[in-house]
Amino acid sequence: KAIVEAARETKSPVMAGTSEGERNFIGLPEAVALVGSFRKEGIMIFLNADHTKSVEVAKKAVDAGYDSIHIDLSTKSLEENISGTKEIVEYARSKSPDISVEGELGYLRGESQIRAEKVAVKPEDYTKPEEAAEFVAKTGANRLAVAVGNIHGITLDEPDLDIERIKKIRQAVPENVILVLHAGSGIPDEDIRAAIKAGISNIHISTELRAEFRGELEKSLHKSGEAEYAPYKIMEPVVEAIKAKAVEKIKLFGAENNI
Repeated sequence: KAIVEAARETKSPVMAGTSEGERNFIGLPEAVALVGSFRKEGIMIFLNADHTKSVEVAKKAVDAGYDSIHIDLSTKSLEENISGTKEIVEYARSKSPDISVEGELGYLRGESQIRAEKVAVKPEDYTKPEEAAEFVAKTGANRLAVAVGNIHGITLDEPDLDIERIKKIRQAVPENVILVLHAGSGIPDEDIRAAIKAGISNIHISTELRAEFRGELEKSLHKSGEAEYAPYKIMEPVVEAIKAKAVEKIKLFGAENNI
């Protein structure tokens, strides 16, 4: 609701992502129906099956009608990653040529949480431009998630993004392949702007939105002297806070008035 209201206000396209856990909680057909109902209102919103860890689960999202499938086999060997991603690309296109498939190359550390600790990024974690070229050529993926110093969640001492590496990856893969930056939460605005200039076109900010959700929900539940039991009333300030953060990010990304 908050993201849709932000998209409507800014006239921006948005992508809503559901993890495997979120899909189990919401239900695949329910998520598809909800996003479809907003699209009928003229909102340019797309539904992404985020960080799908197996071919079998990814196929279920395709069959349910998801607009986008993120098949994340980045912990496997390059050969296994290519093979599984290619299988999903072919499966998705057999169902609809409009389904966008995102592969992932490199290793993203951390979780979508806020932690007062440092997370070290190792040299072998980073996406290699030459492997990115091979991966895209062999899989036919529409989008590529890269590891360039980004870390899931918000941690102490966020590492600097390797902007030069983004540029090299951008040069190594075809222009029509979209580069994706996961774990955008907590990265300084100037680094985000530099990443976009270098070639990033799709940015994930799950942790910052979750932080707004939890913080505002706790405040709403603990207002002194109040005993509210209607969920929609409790959620009003929560929605407003998430919407404000989404609007802030949409403007930072330069996506405002892009419909």
